[in-house]
Amino acid sequence: MFGLHYDEKYFPNPQKYDPERFSEENLSKLTPFSYIPFGEGPRNCIGERFGMLGTKLGLIHILSEFELERSPDTPVQVKFEPKSLVLASDVGLPMRFKKSITTT
Repeated sequence: MFGLHYDEKYFPNPQKYDPERFSEENLSKLTPFSYIPFGEGPRNCIGERFGMLGTKLGLIHILSEFELERSPDTPVQVKFEPKSLVLASDVGLPMRFKKSITTT
């Protein structure tokens, strides 16, 4: 999957973070089955929905309590661990968490 998702044939400038790539206007421009993070068809990942919901809930909880900031140790160019089963940075992704001040 990693090789396919980082192939310039399907994704121009694949190292650039570009969420617009997957916007409603651009979805029709994607080559079918060029982006398949959970597989496709009858044998796709059964945990896709559960994983997405868990991730969203975790992010909501963290972002409601904290502000995230780049750490001085956060790499500008993220390099991925090629031997990892899941997509992971080779050195981690250090961030600073600053407690949010909320008023009610």
